[in-house]
Amino acid sequence: MTKLISRPRDIRVIAISRLISEMGDELALIALLFRVKSSGPAAISAIFALYAISRILLAPYSGSVVDRFPTKRLITTISMMQTLIATCLTISHGAVLYLFVFLLAVGGTIIAPAWQALIPTLVPSNELTRTYAFIQTHRSFAIVFGSGLGGFLVAWFEPSTALLINALTFFIVGIFAATLQNDRTPGLTKITRRDSIRGFKQLLSAPVLVSSIILLAAFNMSAGINEVLGIFLLTDVLNGTAAQYGLVMASLGLSMVVTGFVLSRIHIEMKDTTCLILSATTSALGMFLYGLAPNAYVAMAAFWINGAGLTGLHAFGTPIIIRHTSEDERGRVFAASSSITTSGVLLSTGLAGLIGTHVPIRLAITISAITCGISALYAGARIVRAEKLLERSESATQQ
Repeated sequence: MTKLISRPRDIRVIAISRLISEMGDELALIALLFRVKSSGPAAISAIFALYAISRILLAPYSGSVVDRFPTKRLITTISMMQTLIATCLTISHGAVLYLFVFLLAVGGTIIAPAWQALIPTLVPSNELTRTYAFIQTHRSFAIVFGSGLGGFLVAWFEPSTALLINALTFFIVGIFAATLQNDRTPGLTKITRRDSIRGFKQLLSAPVLVSSIILLAAFNMSAGINEVLGIFLLTDVLNGTAAQYGLVMASLGLSMVVTGFVLSRIHIEMKDTTCLILSATTSALGMFLYGLAPNAYVAMAAFWINGAGLTGLHAFGTPIIIRHTSEDERGRVFAASSSITTSGVLLSTGLAGLIGTHVPIRLAITISAITCGISALYAGARIVRAEKLLERSESATQQ
């Protein structure tokens, strides 16, 4: 049964900030994809790969930065720097374009774990799942508006128009961050190599976390191929337009809005780990149906299913990490988690450029979706086993 739930002011500010930020990202992504599309799948792969490389290489240090500086000042400063970089991106082409994309991604490796580490300090642990679902609902609105608007802007104006609006969103997010009433002041006094890898050590020390990260990494590896090749399936195989591609992505976002709204207002009796597994398999099913889609309308339905699964991955996966880590190192843990899971994205985007050149698009997408589903079931079995062992150990300790 749903009911009206009061959210702390800062949680609402974070939710709106994430909405604006994600909307700008969607606008920029669609604009960038269509700006480099004529160069082929390899160019598309490069855009996604740059985001992945930044998270993988900089995770130890970006996480340490999050655990070193107050969150409010950190997000505000980085957002203003991103505003300048995004503005330069609007007039960039060739190698310089990829440089500015990478610099934007660097800022994202800091801001994302900073938001994630701040949220648990604002709400009790039993409200984490519903809080993250609430924030995910706002982020999903961004996909709806950003994708639809991005497709329209690219179809009727120059990609630079969408990129300019993206620059404005960074500035707005910086202003919102400056209005936060609460702050997270971490205890890390300096950034050292030993402290920077502590997040990775923490993740690898808990079997439940190890299995959960394996699931997410394997999922991202399979999904990354779809992200790169999806635009070619719709525009080249199904003869769709940029506007229709925006509608397909908007369908994904709308599904995530609805799913996030429901999850933010109900209490689920099943364990987060079980829900995580179900979410991954649901998303894999959506990607599989997308590979078989005969037209843009079926593609929209497939992405609706995919969106429901993706929302669950965010809503149930993050609280699992929080409950198995300490507050003073969460910035490093979230950065390490992002680094490991996006390693799958880096590998898959590199493969996608090669596969898309030599393998039919439909075949590549359906096989990657099947691989995603199998990976989810395999890692899920490991999660269940690790969870049972942990419960037995805790029970024996109490006795």
